Amino acid sequence: MARGWTRVTGWAAVLSGVLAAGHGAAVALLPSGQAAGTVERVLPGAVAVLCASAWLAAAVLDRRRAPLRKDFAVGRPSWLLAALIGVGMVLASVAALAQANGPDQADGRQLRRIAQAGGVERQIPVVAVRSESETLGRVNRHRVTRTTVDLQVPYESGPRTVTAQVETRGEPRVGQQLTVRFAPTAPELGVRAEREMTVDGLGLIWILGLGAVCLLFAPIVAIGARERIHAWRRYRPDVHLPSLALLALGAAAAGYVGLALPTPWLGWPLAAFAAATPWLCTIFAARLSPSGGAQADGG
Repeated sequence: MARGWTRVTGWAAVLSGVLAAGHGAAVALLPSGQAAGTVERVLPGAVAVLCASAWLAAAVLDRRRAPLRKDFAVGRPSWLLAALIGVGMVLASVAALAQANGPDQADGRQLRRIAQAGGVERQIPVVAVRSESETLGRVNRHRVTRTTVDLQVPYESGPRTVTAQVETRGEPRVGQQLTVRFAPTAPELGVRAEREMTVDGLGLIWILGLGAVCLLFAPIVAIGARERIHAWRRYRPDVHLPSLALLALGAAAAGYVGLALPTPWLGWPLAAFAAATPWLCTIFAARLSPSGGAQADGG
């Protein structure tokens, strides 16, 4: 009976983990993901942790009821299980890195609140220039400046003049149309003008490119190693407990970056650590040989 529960909870842990990784990537990458609330962001990962804990409990119970069996890994290794693990590893890494890519701190929190309040993106006219333009750098040979301007924002309660800092190519002028995000029903949230000096787009290209390459090869490599992956189903406390702890730390790091939106100096290292944890766990789990024993034990 315990063996049956181990199989059921094991598949549930893998499936929920892949779904949680895919959901995390979608929330971080899709524009609509900005509107996701805390519960929506945390719930899929919490379900995956619950399923993994259920598998751990069933595996420990099975281990206590019967001695270690060398024939545990007998049976046909599942290519589907291996492919799911390969896909899940890539999606988890992409989701972790994508959490750190984008507006952070006050800007990120403002954008998230605007999105959750039904934010829209519109072309808004400049009605007044309030400050001298500060040169930030150059983009495609164009000088990018930061300037304080007044914008005429069409809220549902009526047009309002909002003062905001904007980044433009060249100095802004009265009547110029700027791309702005705002919540039509929530003027108190302010506006967020599109930024010219940002590395978010470049970072996203690298993340998606790396993810696409890994998504192409990781499942193939995992399927080729399905006998070894099949051996992972045999619970070993010296292998599985550290691996699960490492995955939990990675998930916590990614969750903190996604929820707290810390400074890039903290967010990127945490995201990189979270992205690396699935791969580090597979290296650690490689101690289990295809025959089901641990290499350290000579099995």
